[in-house]
Amino acid sequence: MKITSHSLLGSLMLTLSQSHAAYAADTASATKTLSFPGSQPTNAVPAPPDFVSPGFETAFLDNYANAFSANVISTLANRTSAPVVIRIGGTSGDRVQFDPSLKSANKTCVKGQCPSGSDATFVLGPGYFEAFRSFPDAKWTFQAPLGDGTYNETQLLAYVKCAWEAAGKERVDAIALGNEPSVYWKTAKEYYDGASKAEKAVVKALDLGDGKIFQIAETINTAAASHDPYAGQEVFEAGFKSDTKVKRVGEHWYQGTKTTFGIEALQADLMNHTSITNRFAGYLKTLNAVQPTDYILSETGSTIVSGAPLQYSSGFGATPWSVDFQLAAMSRGVKRVVDSVAQRPTTRPSPRMTRAGADKSRAVLEVALDEEALASAYVMYDSSSKKADRIALVNLKAWAAGSGSKRGSLAFAVPVADGMESVRVRKLHADAGVWAKGFDEGGAEENVTWAGEQWTYKVDQGKGHYVSGKLEEQTVKVQGGRALVNVPDTEAVIVYL
Repeated sequence: MKITSHSLLGSLMLTLSQSHAAYAADTASATKTLSFPGSQPTNAVPAPPDFVSPGFETAFLDNYANAFSANVISTLANRTSAPVVIRIGGTSGDRVQFDPSLKSANKTCVKGQCPSGSDATFVLGPGYFEAFRSFPDAKWTFQAPLGDGTYNETQLLAYVKCAWEAAGKERVDAIALGNEPSVYWKTAKEYYDGASKAEKAVVKALDLGDGKIFQIAETINTAAASHDPYAGQEVFEAGFKSDTKVKRVGEHWYQGTKTTFGIEALQADLMNHTSITNRFAGYLKTLNAVQPTDYILSETGSTIVSGAPLQYSSGFGATPWSVDFQLAAMSRGVKRVVDSVAQRPTTRPSPRMTRAGADKSRAVLEVALDEEALASAYVMYDSSSKKADRIALVNLKAWAAGSGSKRGSLAFAVPVADGMESVRVRKLHADAGVWAKGFDEGGAEENVTWAGEQWTYKVDQGKGHYVSGKLEEQTVKVQGGRALVNVPDTEAVIVYL
C-alpha cells in the first residue's frame, strides 16, 4: 500500500508560507470581523518547523518504502525549514520479533488477525529494515517493543539495533518506549518500572551516553483525554520527571466518537471548532505538567470508530477538521502532531493530512471569534519582523454537492497594515464538498486542490502538479483598512498580508 497523495493536500496548505481561482460569487451568509495585534504579542506560540509528522504502523513500514511515498515526503520536506520526522509505532510495534534467517520475505504474520488486524503479530526479516534507509529528507522516531506487559529483552534490542543501524544515528529523532501502555500495564508506576528497565538496556546496547532521545507515555486516546487509568502526566510523575534522557512526552488523539456517519454527525463530531477545543482539557493537563519537556500528540486521526466509511473518516470534510485541529494544537503549545492517516496497508487514499509547520521562524496565535463552532482563524507572525504576515481562515460549515442546498460562504474582515492596498488568498478546495475522496479514489469530480495544485498517485506519483498549469490565487483589495475575504462552506484559505 502506498501513502496517499492527496493526504498531503491540507499538509501543504498549512505551510503558512504558502485552487480554483474563482471564488464563490454568492453573498456571504455572515461576516466575522477579526481583531488581533499587528505586532507579535507575548502569548503568540512559536511554530515548530517540524510540527507535522506522518505516521506508519511499525509492521508495515516496508509497505510504504516506494517512490510515491518518497515523493510525498520530499514535497513536504521541501516546504519546511527542518527535516520531516516520520513516526514508526503502533500496536504491532510492541509485538514484532526479529529472525535474521528470514531471507525470503521482509516479514511474515504468525498469529492474530493476519495480515493487517490490530492484534497481528509479525516476525521481521533483515529486508524489513531496509525501509529505514528510505526517505533521505526525513528523520525517524521508532518504537522499542515492550511486548504485552512482559517483554523479551533480546527481541527488543534486536529491533532497536537493526533500526538504529539502518537509519543511521544522525537520522534518529527519538526512540519511543512502547505504545498505549495502559492496555497492558495497569498503573503508571508499572509502566515506568518496565519502560525504564528497557531504556537502560537500550542505552547500554547503543552506547547512547547522556543525550535526550527517549519518547515516553504514548498513552491511548481515551486515557489521554480522561487520565483514567493514567495519561502522560501520571507517567511523567511516576519517575520519568527526573530522567535526563527523556526528550518528549506523547499522547494519542482520535477526534470522532459518533457511530453514525452522515453529514450531521460529521458537523457535530469533526467539523466543529467547539468539539475540538473542548477536548483539549485533559491533554492540556499533561502538557502543563511536563514542561519544559516537549509535549506532542504522537498518534492522531479523525475517528477509529468501527464502520466509519472512507468518505467520513478521510474524505474532504475531515480535511478542514485536521487544519483546525492542528492549528489549535500548535497555538496551545503542542510541539508536534503525528498524522496517522496512512498507518496500515488497508488505509485508503485521503485528502486529510495537514501540515501546519513553517518555512521559516514564525509564531501563531488563535484569533477569538464569536459563535466559534463553525469557523476558526489563526494569525502567524514573522519572528524576525514581529509583524503579522498571514492568516489561516477555516469555514467548518459542512456542505455536500448533491445535497440540494446552495453552497454558502462566510466573510472574514481581515485588518491589514497601513498602506496595504491588497492581499493574496490561496485556498484548499473540493468542488464536491465534504464527501470528496480526491482524484485517485473519486476521479476529477472529487478532486481536491491547494492553490490549484494536486498530488496524486495516478497522475504524478506524488510529485504534485497544477491542474490548470499554474498556481492559482485571488487578489482581494483592501477597503477601509480591511480585506473582506469570502470563504465558501467546507473550505480553508490562507491570506498573505
